[in-house]
Amino acid sequence: MDSALSDPHNGSAEAGGPANGKTRPPSTPEGIALAYGSLLLMALLPIFFGALRSVRCARGKNASDMPETITSRDAARFPIVASCALLGLYLFFKIFSQEYINLLLSMYFFVLGILALSHTIRDLHCPAAAV
Repeated sequence: MDSALSDPHNGSAEAGGPANGKTRPPSTPEGIALAYGSLLLMALLPIFFGALRSVRCARGKNASDMPETITSRDAARFPIVASCALLGLYLFFKIFSQEYINLLLSMYFFVLGILALSHTIRDLHCPAAAV
């Protein structure tokens, strides 16, 4: 028997499938195009509308504010700080198990998502006094 037909993970109906009889339907070019297109839109639209809103809010602020700049001391310190951060992440991933890391990252993104959503809902109309 051909090994491609006996592989239960290739999505073919001849393979017999898992014990419950359900097999994964084969992907179609239209489905793949729809998936990649929706991922592209979900990535680009929030960036576009966020930038549009940022420009609209920046026009309403005082033009005499100084833009943020980086000093030569900050530029020289950046590689050292970045290297220490990467070393800390490496040690963190080596010391703790995958379950704890997944739990920590899930909680981190959950809290950040809640904070970002509440901040976005609070400032829907872009008031000048919002901090």
